Amino acid sequence: MYNFFNFKYNIALFVRTLQKNGSKETSELIFKTVLSIVKKKSKKEPFIFFKEVIDKSKPFCEVKSIRISGTNYKVPVEIKSGRQRILAFKWIMLNSFKKLDLPLSQSLAKELIDTYNLTSKTIKMCDDFHKTAESNKIYMQFRN
Repeated sequence: MYNFFNFKYNIALFVRTLQKNGSKETSELIFKTVLSIVKKKSKKEPFIFFKEVIDKSKPFCEVKSIRISGTNYKVPVEIKSGRQRILAFKWIMLNSFKKLDLPLSQSLAKELIDTYNLTSKTIKMCDDFHKTAESNKIYMQFRN
């Protein structure tokens, strides 16, 4: 199974990312609405569904620009788990904010369901991240 306290921490981080300029109560209300929508549409336990969505959208490597003797190289490096999680949260938020025709809770729920089905823009962003790192793997020798 999974660690409950770590899971609770992930939810708190997601709500904080959702908060942006609003109040915490509003963010929590939006998140609860999202979970109820997900439960109705997917017929799955919403918290486990949320954990699976975050796991599917985490990138495992990124490119870092390193300057060596006057030349910049984009070197692929592994990402720590905290940054992986934050990037996944940001991408989900970014792609749900772009859907202006729906209310925020519905667009966020739709993005989570699409990410679970591997058809969302969040998954595409993650794949692009990995393709960039793959194309620059010849510069792995410059890693620290």
